[in-house]
Amino acid sequence: MPAPNPQRRDHLADAAITVLAEQGSRGLTHRAVDATAAAPPGTTSRYFRTRDALLNGVIERITLRLGERVDAYTIRPISPADLEEALVGVLTTMLTDGRHDPLALFELHLESTRNPRLRHTLTDALRSRTDLIVRQCRAAGIEVGQEDAMLLEMSVLGIVFTALTTGVPQSPGESIRTAVRTLLAAVAG
Repeated sequence: MPAPNPQRRDHLADAAITVLAEQGSRGLTHRAVDATAAAPPGTTSRYFRTRDALLNGVIERITLRLGERVDAYTIRPISPADLEEALVGVLTTMLTDGRHDPLALFELHLESTRNPRLRHTLTDALRSRTDLIVRQCRAAGIEVGQEDAMLLEMSVLGIVFTALTTGVPQSPGESIRTAVRTLLAAVAG
């Protein structure tokens, strides 16, 4: 049997994100991922042996994609004056880059209330995302602690969740801007 292909693994994880976003946690099966990925039956189970492994693969993939979006803003240091705009831009991409990633992420959060191993993985992913916020702030020469970064991340997740599930606020970018300004004002004061 040939060695697993990393590109195929990523493709399957992307398909799993689509399934999770469109069909919810109950719809996430190896068979559904195979169908969405247009892969032969059994392919997903070869790469992700268990449902937990599939869920962990989804978390890894979403975290990687969010990280890539954030890192695109931190290629070069930015001025403190540009930090607000950079953070708002990064955090808003969760809404503007399609609905699948945030919807899948929220499905995973709900699933984690019944799955302690998944909760641990999600907690690690949340810490990784807050580390990205801290790095972005440090690139601008502003020290932001983990607690403040976590508060900002949780605020944005709440804004995104409400916007995706109710449509309120219609322009979530302004609510995200307010959350970012509040954090920056707190660390500046």
